Amino acid sequence: MKVCILSGSARKNNNTLRVSKALSKQFSESVIVDYQEYDLPNFNQGGVPKNNQTEFQAKLIDSIEKSDLLFVVTPEYNWFPTAEIINTIHQLAQNDYAHIFDQKVIATVGVSAGKGGRMPAVQLITVLNKIISYFNLESITSSNTFEVQEVTRCIDSDGVLLDNERFNKGFLSFVDYSLKVAERWHSNR
Repeated sequence: MKVCILSGSARKNNNTLRVSKALSKQFSESVIVDYQEYDLPNFNQGGVPKNNQTEFQAKLIDSIEKSDLLFVVTPEYNWFPTAEIINTIHQLAQNDYAHIFDQKVIATVGVSAGKGGRMPAVQLITVLNKIISYFNLESITSSNTFEVQEVTRCIDSDGVLLDNERFNKGFLSFVDYSLKVAERWHSNR
């Protein structure tokens, strides 16, 4: 199972990367696309060229395209996903790149340093379902979202789960559920 994890915070020393690393540790074949390297142009500045991509753009597109299971991990900024995640959707959910979202199971994770995290994960499901429908893709979004609250009490900077039995149980259950859905989805393909 090839797993791609979009770590959707461009801030240095962000908590979203902790969560992304913890997810990555659960799979033998995974890649993290770290948005600290983010360089997509704003939507009004033009598109992402197909034959002249930056290193980040090429890794982002290639990693999504090759994945079977895609995790979109975003911090909650005023109850929304990050501008970078939203712009990624604006740039890639169009004719030239829509195919990279085909044949995927997509799971979303919201991250908060305090309370919160649920809203961006739920909002992303709605938008991703619209992309799947509009482009007639054979993909699904996972009905199980996950929110990580008080990240630094749950996961260290290397992505190691801390001694928090309740969180760890929920986190591992989410990972297991996402993997099972992806395995079922891809078993007949």
